[in-house]
Amino acid sequence: MSVAEAQPPVGIRRDVEEILREGGLSRFHRKAVLVTGAAWTFVAMEILLVGFVQTIFAAKWNLNGTWQGLINSSALAGSLFGSLVLGRLADRIGRRMIFQYAILWYAVFTALTAAAWGPWSVMTLRFLAGIGLGGMLVVDPSMLAEYLPPQRRGRLLVFLDFWWPVGLLLATGLSWVFIGHSVGGADSWRWLFLAASFPAFMAFIVRRTLPESPYYLARTGRTDEAAAVLTEITERPVSPAELETAASERRSSIRELFTRSLARADALMIGVWVALNISYYGLFLWLPFVLNGDKFTIDVYLLLTLSALSQFPGYAAAIWLVDRIGRKPTLAAFLLLGGVSGYAFAAADSATVYVISLFFVGFFNLGAWGVLYPYTSELFPTRVRASAFGLLEGVGKGAAIAGPYIFGNLRDATGGTFWPLTFIALVMAGGGIVATALGQETRGRKLL
Repeated sequence: MSVAEAQPPVGIRRDVEEILREGGLSRFHRKAVLVTGAAWTFVAMEILLVGFVQTIFAAKWNLNGTWQGLINSSALAGSLFGSLVLGRLADRIGRRMIFQYAILWYAVFTALTAAAWGPWSVMTLRFLAGIGLGGMLVVDPSMLAEYLPPQRRGRLLVFLDFWWPVGLLLATGLSWVFIGHSVGGADSWRWLFLAASFPAFMAFIVRRTLPESPYYLARTGRTDEAAAVLTEITERPVSPAELETAASERRSSIRELFTRSLARADALMIGVWVALNISYYGLFLWLPFVLNGDKFTIDVYLLLTLSALSQFPGYAAAIWLVDRIGRKPTLAAFLLLGGVSGYAFAAADSATVYVISLFFVGFFNLGAWGVLYPYTSELFPTRVRASAFGLLEGVGKGAAIAGPYIFGNLRDATGGTFWPLTFIALVMAGGGIVATALGQETRGRKLL
C-alpha cells in the first residue's frame, strides 16, 4: 500500500485509539514491552531479595518475627508513598519523566543498601528505594497501555507481568551465588545488593529511548508531538491535522476517582488489589523462611525455583483466557483457585502435596496479577488513569505492608506456619468473591 493510500480521507479526524488500532503491532511495541518488562524484572527482584537475607539480618541483629516483618515491609512502605505521589504527578506533568527517573532513584538506593549498618538503616534505605519502585509500578503499565493497539492490549499487558517471575528467578540465582555460596564472606549480603542495582542503572539508559504517551499529549493539546509519537509507534505518517484532541477538556482531578460513575470500579479494584497484595507479599516475602524451616527436607533453592517457574504457565493461561473468556471470569477464577491451593499448601501432610500445592499457589496468584493490569487500565479514563494506578498501588501497598507483618505476628503467636498460610489462602479467596460480585467485563472496551 502506498503512503497516499494509507492516509485517511481529507477532513476526517481520528482519535489516538483509532490510529493505534489501525496501526496494529509494530517494532516499537516489541521494544516497549522489552523495556518495561526489564523494569518489572527489577521490581520483582528488589522486593523479594530482602526475603533471602532476612535470616542473616535476624542472626546478625537478633531480630524476632515482628522485626523481620517490618524490614520485609519497608520497601513496600516506600512504594506506597511513591505510588500515590508519582502517580498523581504523572497525570499532571506526563508519564515520561517519572518513567525515566523512577528506576534511577531505585538503583541508587538499592546500591546504598549495601552500606547499611543496622536494622533502622536497612529499613530507611529500603523505604527510599521503594519510592522508585512505586513510580515504576504506577507509570509503567500506564505508559504501555497507552502505546498498545486496543485489540492486543489485554494480552500484552498480561505479558508485562510475565517478567515478574524472571525477577524471582534472578533474586533466587543471585542469592544462591552470594548467600548460598558465601561469596564475599560475612558481607555477602552487601555484594548481593550491589549486584542487584547494576542492571537497573543500565535500564535507566535504555528507558530514555521511549517517548511520551500519545494519549497524554493529545489530551493536553500537544498535537504536533502526539502525531510525531504516533508516527513512531505505527510506522505510518500521522498528521497533526487528522488527530482529534481533547484540548478543551477540564483539568484532571483526583476527586473524579470518587464520583458515583466510578464507585463500583473503585470498590472492585480496591478489594482485589488489597487481596492480591496481602496474599502475594505476605507469602512470598516469607517464603524463603517458610521453605527453609518447614516440615519437609527439600532444598530451599529448588523449591523457590519451582515457585518461580510455576508463574510462567500461570501468566500464559491468563494471556489466553483474558481475550477468550474475559477479564472478570479469569480474575475471579484464579483468585478462588489460588485460595484453595494456598490452603492445600498450609495443610500439606506429604512432600508430594506440598510441592504440587506450592506450584499452583504461584500459578494462580501470579496469573491473577497478570489480569489485574489490563483490567485496571480499562476501567479508568486516561485523564485519571495514572492517578487510579497510584491510588490502587498505594492502597495495595498499605495492605502489602500489613501482609508480612501479620504473617510474622501469627507465626510468633502460633509457633508455626499453618495459620499464617491459612490466612493468606482466605485473603485470596476473598478477593475472588469480590471480583465475582462486583466485576464488570471490559474486554474490547475503548480507552476513554
